[in-house]
Amino acid sequence: MKPQENLVRPGANRLYEIDLLRFLAALMVVMLHYSFSQGRADFGFGPALGAVTQYGYLGVELFFMISGMVVLMSMWGRTTRVFVASRVSRLYPAFWTAVTLTTLVSVVAPVSGESVTVARYLANLTMFPQLANIEYTDGVYWTLWCEWRFYLILFGLSLVGITIRRTHWLLWGWLVVSVALQSLPIPGSLHDALALIIQPQFSHYFIAGMALYLVHRFGMTTNLALLLVVSYGNAVREAGGRVAERVAEGQSPNLFVATMVLCAIFAVMILAATGGLRWIRWRWLATLGGMTYPLYLIHAAAGVAIFNSLVPTLSPWLALSLVVVAMCGLAWLISVAIEDRLRPLLNGWLLRILRAPRRRGGLGVSKECAGSDNRDALDTSQATRTVTSRHDQHS
Repeated sequence: MKPQENLVRPGANRLYEIDLLRFLAALMVVMLHYSFSQGRADFGFGPALGAVTQYGYLGVELFFMISGMVVLMSMWGRTTRVFVASRVSRLYPAFWTAVTLTTLVSVVAPVSGESVTVARYLANLTMFPQLANIEYTDGVYWTLWCEWRFYLILFGLSLVGITIRRTHWLLWGWLVVSVALQSLPIPGSLHDALALIIQPQFSHYFIAGMALYLVHRFGMTTNLALLLVVSYGNAVREAGGRVAERVAEGQSPNLFVATMVLCAIFAVMILAATGGLRWIRWRWLATLGGMTYPLYLIHAAAGVAIFNSLVPTLSPWLALSLVVVAMCGLAWLISVAIEDRLRPLLNGWLLRILRAPRRRGGLGVSKECAGSDNRDALDTSQATRTVTSRHDQHS
């Protein structure tokens, strides 16, 4: 991958606040799963930590909002083929590693009495085993299915060309259809087909994140502010269903508290988009941002297996601390030793095989936003706050 000559130097305007928020979101999910392991761990921390960690599921909502912001940032002004190559090369190297690690754990130290077969392992490597009616090797992978359906919507937008006007129309249309799916008596088959793509339970987070990128790049407008308010309102409306899911798993989150956490998530993301967190400039946060995705993928099965091996000889609290540190260290290793090496190779290979005859203005990009088809859509270190040069690897 040849660097663009007009790029800012690495780290010059990186969104370190997004790195921090991503890591905090991952840590919320990690502590939720370690507090409530559904019988897989040999010691339960729910009674001691559950009052706080039971709200860790909202880390997923924060993830989705960040994804909406940074994925739109990474594809703005780029071609469709660059977008596709960037998404595949961004997600698969760490995922293949995590699936392999989870499979090995199921063989060496199974935590649920169920081993992973060769067929299940191979199906999981595709990231879409559910299409063959095969379960994921680790339940945390379900969010990737949500991400890919979000990417499918952005893929359609990139085909017609990304402009400010079209993005506004997409966001409002997506939000209106989401509300309609949850409110109107739509026939079952049509409802299910639309819900598969629209994702009414989570769409408002992706929508709000995309709106926040427009705020970050072009400034707050009445239209974007209204879009954020309606998105938050829909998030609050759906919060009851999410709380019910947690109750069904033996937890007892309070709907009002969950609503306040959602309010805090929207508030801090608005601060990040409008520059209110620009004082967060610690370069080491880039390391946390880089290891967030691997940490999310590996923490559950591998973490519980290590914890169970330590509990017989160590205090459960010491074992928990060691597991969290070990998972962070392993996530960092995957980030630097696997992702950083395989990602550019896979991205370059995909760009070559997806290469098509050049069209005026670039494939799938309007004249208003063409001209960046050689940029690496994954390079967070090139993310900038300027209008003319915006790159982000947070996605």
